[in-house]
Amino acid sequence: MMFLEYLEEKIFFIIVSLIFTLLLSIYLLLIGIDVRIIILLAILIIFFIFISLLINYLLIKKRYRKIVNLVDNLDEKYLIKEVIDKPKNLENRAYYYALDKACKALNESLSEVENSKEEYLLFLNSFIHDIKTPISALSLYADNNNDKKVKEEVLKISRLVDKMLFYARSDVVEKDYFIKEVTLADLVHPVLLEYKNYLLNYSFKVEVKNLDNLSVYTDIKWLNFIIEQIISNSLKYQNKKNRLVRIKGTSDKNNIKLEIYDNGVGIKESDLPKVFDKGFTGSNRNKKNASGIGLYLTKRLCDKLGIDIKIESEYLKYTRVIITFPKGNYFIK
Repeated sequence: MMFLEYLEEKIFFIIVSLIFTLLLSIYLLLIGIDVRIIILLAILIIFFIFISLLINYLLIKKRYRKIVNLVDNLDEKYLIKEVIDKPKNLENRAYYYALDKACKALNESLSEVENSKEEYLLFLNSFIHDIKTPISALSLYADNNNDKKVKEEVLKISRLVDKMLFYARSDVVEKDYFIKEVTLADLVHPVLLEYKNYLLNYSFKVEVKNLDNLSVYTDIKWLNFIIEQIISNSLKYQNKKNRLVRIKGTSDKNNIKLEIYDNGVGIKESDLPKVFDKGFTGSNRNKKNASGIGLYLTKRLCDKLGIDIKIESEYLKYTRVIITFPKGNYFIK
């Protein structure tokens, strides 16, 4: 709040004060008071008016900064009414009253949204639980009839259902994870097993290296999903006859890294900074096979779990995804 802005707000008071000083000076002059005394008196009056305005400005500025700092440091901004003092002057009481009503209305709206979200999650969980039964039946039918094509499509449906569930739960990861020590093999092998038929049908060469000897602390369910999204992309975006997926673990002083490499279509350099953006499908990929949700959700879950993920790629040559875990029992601590 600038002093000149404050003076603009007080312009009516300043004008009235100056008019009063002028009229008083004229009156004193008419009754024969010495001009020098009148001038001195006028200067003193103007000086005290200025000092009073300055002191009032400094007090208002102090309260202003206090409220601004409270708002800036408050995580839930709609609770600001609870942490500011009730004003004493009449004008500010009106603003405080308006703020109180607005915050109450907002809290009520937030409660309704939270209740709706909980109902949605309950319905979604119930739906996914129910739909898993016919998916399992279809998968069993495909196994019994050795129908690899149906098996492949059933797997796609199952992964889409899982993606929908994980997306819905991504806001509450911290309430739905169980951290324990697992090897990189525990994270990768279940995903490869699910894609076994796909890998065989499309003649993928899979190289796995140094996964059994490296352990990390994380939630196996969420990490299985993250790795599934990455491997799914590695399998989906291929344009070569000799198809390769290479997965390896590495270790340094502070971190353990899981690298997933494929020799597929790669990603254009201009697209790399945007691959984790919600809804971004890239300029070189088959749009019907991309939703722009998989990598966005992957990055979001990695952030929630405190692990780092980055992508390196050269268009038409390769893509490498690197997931970095901090060493030791960081999460348990």
